[in-house]
Amino acid sequence: MGRIKVAIAGVGNCSSALLQSILYYRKAGQGLIHDDIGGYKVTDIEIVGALDIDSRKVGKDLSQAIFAEPNVAPEVVKVPDQGLTVAMGEVFDGADGVLKELIKVSGTKPVDVSAYLKSKKAEMLINLLPTGATKASEHYAKAALDAGCAFVNCTPAKIVTDKRWVKAFASAGLPIVGDDLMSQLGGTALHMGLLDLFAKRGVVIDKTYQLDIGGSMEAYGVLEDYRREEKRKVKSDAIRQVLPKGSKVATGTSDFVAFMKDKRTSYFFIHGSSCLGSEVVVDIYFRTQDSSNGAGMLIDIIRGARIGGQVDSLSSYGFKSSPSRTTLTDSQAIFEDFVAGRRNN
Repeated sequence: MGRIKVAIAGVGNCSSALLQSILYYRKAGQGLIHDDIGGYKVTDIEIVGALDIDSRKVGKDLSQAIFAEPNVAPEVVKVPDQGLTVAMGEVFDGADGVLKELIKVSGTKPVDVSAYLKSKKAEMLINLLPTGATKASEHYAKAALDAGCAFVNCTPAKIVTDKRWVKAFASAGLPIVGDDLMSQLGGTALHMGLLDLFAKRGVVIDKTYQLDIGGSMEAYGVLEDYRREEKRKVKSDAIRQVLPKGSKVATGTSDFVAFMKDKRTSYFFIHGSSCLGSEVVVDIYFRTQDSSNGAGMLIDIIRGARIGGQVDSLSSYGFKSSPSRTTLTDSQAIFEDFVAGRRNN
């Protein structure tokens, strides 16, 4: 069946966890949503290309770049030299605003991304840029299209929810999936799961919130107004689909705490009523590891995208802002049918 050759744009914490997962699952076998997807294992994924704009990563072997500042993902496995040098990508809006305080933009001349992808024989480009890097995300989408690569948009940028991009990739016979990667079991997934459970048990929700605190570059970046609002809208829209009309909802990153590093704490409040109008309240917190949480879903997305087709089911399964929205339970069932060959998209 061959290896799944992917290139990554943005050598951040999720990229670090992705590469470590490929190595880790050569021996381990637990902690995955799916061990096998369409005959593909995690170890069938091969990173053949890597692009970034930070001087501490560009020109370095990928094994070193994934642990370079401002990355904070932990070193779980010893990563040997990969023989893959991180190339300089286009900056555009990838280091705007507060991100200038964290990213040291390299003075190296950017590569022609399309030509680079072709030279690496990549079949898929994974967009892992920061929230708010819309112009840069569009540039990478166009480069993937020109290079004949599938495109996986893990950012909130409107790529897969823009019919023009979907039409262009469909015309080229290339998969395109996104937008905004949902973690394996992150705050949004847990929140949606709880709300779905309440609805199935007859509890009527009237208000809820999910507020996050983290220590990664992503958590820092989304404190900036326009990035925060972009992320908040995506999260809130995902939550609203499982709420009664008129319910009040608030979501988003509320603060950055540097010493938390790759950890994230999510606070949830759910208020509703059940039989005889009796009050039901959930007030809890949830702690996770950002990088591995993202990689846990991404390794499913990569293997699913290899199967091909215009994979709407893959977008609704693994992303917060997809063209087709549904509950977690239904989206997983649809995804299972897709990878089993029982549906075409």
